Amino acid sequence: MKMQIVNIRHAVLASALLLSSNVLAIDYLIEVVLFETVAGRDQEAGGLYYPKSERSVNLNGDAAAQAGFAIVDEGLTLTENAASIAASSRYKLLRHIAWRQPGLDEDSALPVRISLGNTSTVYLPEDLGPYEEFIPASATVKEDRTLEVKTSTINGTIKVRLGRFLHMETLLVYTDVESQQGFRLSQSRKMRSRELHYIDNPRFGLLTRILPLEDTLLEEAAPVTVTE
Repeated sequence: MKMQIVNIRHAVLASALLLSSNVLAIDYLIEVVLFETVAGRDQEAGGLYYPKSERSVNLNGDAAAQAGFAIVDEGLTLTENAASIAASSRYKLLRHIAWRQPGLDEDSALPVRISLGNTSTVYLPEDLGPYEEFIPASATVKEDRTLEVKTSTINGTIKVRLGRFLHMETLLVYTDVESQQGFRLSQSRKMRSRELHYIDNPRFGLLTRILPLEDTLLEEAAPVTVTE
């Protein structure tokens, strides 16, 4: 009888695990600290650029909420790192942000729109087709650049997708209005959850960590004791 009870308990737990994998998909906490490198202020980038972003979601918008994205303000793990950057003479802290999102595969993953700092106007070519990631821009209208768009100090997207590993894809431009330079940051970084990663170039960068938010059903499942 004891063995029969144990087998029943195992079957119940197995069913719970199966249901949890289908119904309660694991979400992830994406935490990002964006910073400027002071020593990079004299760098040149070959002119201004604008990120050619695919369909993205604004974390403050309804589309993000409907897709399972939400801003997170508490329980962050990089607060001390952000404070150290802010206190350093080598860097300038730009923003510490975090959001919750579902673990989505490459076909379903949605980029998060990043727009920080001062707003400025740039002009792009009318035909954007030839450009894959970054579009050459100018601060004034030119014969081949007449499309007016707004940009910000940091503009672009961050996309996290789930495969065998986590992948973070950055497509960001840091626009220096005074020097008329746009510094591009395009990387696809393979990551494991809980790892700390730096993604940067000589002008700006980010510190990031991704944490899994475990299913509540699995956390609350009572342990099963096997009686021989």
